Order: sequence, then structure tokens, then C-alpha cells
Amino acid sequence: MPLIEAAFNSISYDWAIEFGFPHGGCQQRAQIMSLILQKKFNIQHCKVWLFAPAALYLDNPGMVHKKDGKNLSPNGLLEWSYHVAPVVQVNHDGRIETYVIDPAINQQQPLPLQDWFDALNNGHTGKYCFVLPDKYFFNSSYHTGENFELTVLFDGSFFNYENPAKDNLAVEKGLAIQDMVKQVYDSHIMPLMNSNNVADAAKLQDLKDIFGNATALDMLFSQNISGYSDNTTMRYVVSNHQEIIAEAKRIFNERLLYWTGIVNGLL
Repeated sequence: MPLIEAAFNSISYDWAIEFGFPHGGCQQRAQIMSLILQKKFNIQHCKVWLFAPAALYLDNPGMVHKKDGKNLSPNGLLEWSYHVAPVVQVNHDGRIETYVIDPAINQQQPLPLQDWFDALNNGHTGKYCFVLPDKYFFNSSYHTGENFELTVLFDGSFFNYENPAKDNLAVEKGLAIQDMVKQVYDSHIMPLMNSNNVADAAKLQDLKDIFGNATALDMLFSQNISGYSDNTTMRYVVSNHQEIIAEAKRIFNERLLYWTGIVNGLL
């Protein structure tokens, strides 16, 4: 267990991974943590995936959730249809116990598996599985009704951390986005939250909808396309918040270069 604790502390504090804004990107955090566990500590591990009902059933919107301490989410909750983190097994006097390494949920210590489930409220309504550490993300199923179309539902299979995800910098982009959100939050969003000026309310709402929405962030910054809402289209955000978006893109690009160098050293 001392080696596990040392690895956990290193992951939590030494690698500059942003765990304070886990609105999205768990698969990217899980992948770089897995690389660190493997390459720097030689610790055998796997990943645990927890799928909420929304990722399993077309007619069930149930999500796992956690309080949003940054107050970026509309209802004050971080809500996920899935969550993933590395897990290790420890032998305690002949009894095997499973611990989850997930500083986004608890940055002080690894959590016993059941405690991790409990921290993800509503976790008991979903399904979980253990997969090998090289499995990066899951495949989605197709709806076989009148319109044969891709859904967001888990189809029971995973794909490895390999091309195209690897050379398209999927991990690095996710980590860069979280770093960027931290800086934008500190510089622009928090002052608006503390403002008594009524005129700031609309701007604050826009920034929350942009930087508190993992899907919008991925679309706007990783894919350079519009988000799904009126105030997350590319035209809207650039036209109405040009200076902030320009700053955010600069931060994103700087952190993307940083993380590319880090991941290259771990591959």
C-alpha cells in the first residue's frame, strides 16, 4: 500500500493534472493516470467504468452525479452518464481489496471501490465493469428503430488507446481543456460571480454555458465547431466574447503543447 499511496500523491500533485474541474474528460485523466502508474511506478492496474442508466437505456435519463463546487453547472450538480478511473488491488493479510485512484472525486487518498460508488451519487442504479488499462473509450450502439442512427449508449465494447485517438491527441486535448477552464474560471468567471452588477448576469450565464459544458468545450476547442445551444455556436462565442475566447484558445494551445510533451515521454 505505501507504493500505491506514493503513486496516488504523485498523480494528485506532481503532474499538474487539473482535477478541480471534472465536468468532463474522465477518460483522458484515466488514461494519463494509467500511463503514469505503468511507466513511472510499474504498478499493475486496470480501469473501472461505471455506466449510469442514461448510457445503458434509451428511455432512462438517470445520471450519476456529484455536487459542483465551482457552481458552473445549471443545477449545481456535475452529472455524468459514465465515469472511469484506474483501480488497483491490494492484499491486506490475505484479503484482496480494490481501490480507485480518482483525485477528481477524492484528492486525499485512494477510495475503496464501494466508497467510490457512494461518492458518485445514484451509482447504485448503473452497471460497472473492469477493463484492461489500454482500453481508452467505449463504442456506442446504433438504434435499430425507424432511423438507424448512432446513439450515446454503451454497446458493450471498448477500443484501445491507439490511432486515430492517439495521434489526434485526444488525451492531450482533454487535459488542455481542463487547464484552460481553470484559468478562465479564475480570471473571468469568478469575478462575475462576485459582481453585484446586474449587467454582468447575462455574460456570466454565457460563460457558464460555454466553460461549464464538457460537450460544448470539446466541440468549440478540440473540434473547432459549434456547440448545440444558441450561445455556444462558434459565431456567437467569437462575436460576443472575442477577447475571452481568444485568451482561452491561447491557453488551450499552450497546454496542448505541454501535454503532448508529457504524454510523449510516457509512451
